[in-house]
Amino acid sequence: MLTKSTTFEAGQNIQLDFKLSDSVETELFLHSSYGTTVITPNLSDNTQFDIPDFMANKKGRITYTLVYKSKGIASGEIKIIATTEQKVFLESYIGPPSIIAGGRDYTMQTVLANDSYDNPIADSTKVIMKHQFLDRIEERELYSKDMITWTNIFSYKQSGRMLLFSKVHATVSKEFSVEVYPSLPENFEITSKREHIYADGNQITEFITSIIRDENGNIVSDGTMVDFSIKDKSGLLLHTQGKTIEGKAVAKMLHPSHHEIWQIKGYVHGMAESNTLLLEYEAVLDDFNVQFTNHNREIKVGPLISFMEQLIPDGAIVKMNIIKNGVKIDTKIESSSQGLVRFILQEGFYDTGEYTIEISALGVEKKYNDIRLK
Repeated sequence: MLTKSTTFEAGQNIQLDFKLSDSVETELFLHSSYGTTVITPNLSDNTQFDIPDFMANKKGRITYTLVYKSKGIASGEIKIIATTEQKVFLESYIGPPSIIAGGRDYTMQTVLANDSYDNPIADSTKVIMKHQFLDRIEERELYSKDMITWTNIFSYKQSGRMLLFSKVHATVSKEFSVEVYPSLPENFEITSKREHIYADGNQITEFITSIIRDENGNIVSDGTMVDFSIKDKSGLLLHTQGKTIEGKAVAKMLHPSHHEIWQIKGYVHGMAESNTLLLEYEAVLDDFNVQFTNHNREIKVGPLISFMEQLIPDGAIVKMNIIKNGVKIDTKIESSSQGLVRFILQEGFYDTGEYTIEISALGVEKKYNDIRLK
């Protein structure tokens, strides 16, 4: 073989020249990781061979065997390295795209630098990786190995957005961003807001959290769900929920319709909880009138007078139990309109006879025995 060099850059025009003792027709058998082929010499010279582009453009080793009449008469190998004469192309990867503040979680920045023929650059090529977070800018100087360069970037105590990029020679990657979210919330406080203390079944009580923060003082992410558990004096549980906006969550609950004592506690389930809030609601009614007319088949309840001696707002629930011979046979429920509720006991449904009528409204109960229907 007359060609002295055995190392070439990708993209070069590679020719292998041989000297033969006799002028005979030969072929060159080539093998690389991209395939195997047999080529014939140039027409102008029976001993000069051009390596095809699909092999000459790819980094790696090419073994060759000069063949005469199906027999190998010379062999060897050449090495293709990444080109250094053209622009470097970068493939950058960032993941995960979001991490948790506090210094324990991290994202990985990975860079694959290739030449214009998609060949990995040589090992030990300098790669500069930079990231910016709040008022910090950090730069790391690393060196490629086994085709890649990578580093782990740990979160800071603050939450925010981290910007990252890399640079090889004069080529700069595009900018990437990683969101640094607050860590798990810490315990918090809750307060309440209501227009009055009466159990009118009409007004709204709001439960409001303090600003919820993580262990590093970061305000928790918007949309964090806070569940409020409400235990009444009979032990029953009610639930309402709110999502945080700028660290605060607000939930609402309708006032009870009778005297009640609530114990309220807020939870970010599995992570944080609040203090226990105690609220008492006073009965809005002391008494109400009941009138029986039309042979006791029409029963009018009201007017229902509230704590300021005004009519109860429309929608107050009034319930009536109908009992005969000691057995409850029906329950009627109506909502008030202009402070009044009217119940009708139709003849076709309720036979003539004596009944016991129980009426309850806003925590006040009345019982009427021996009511005779005709």
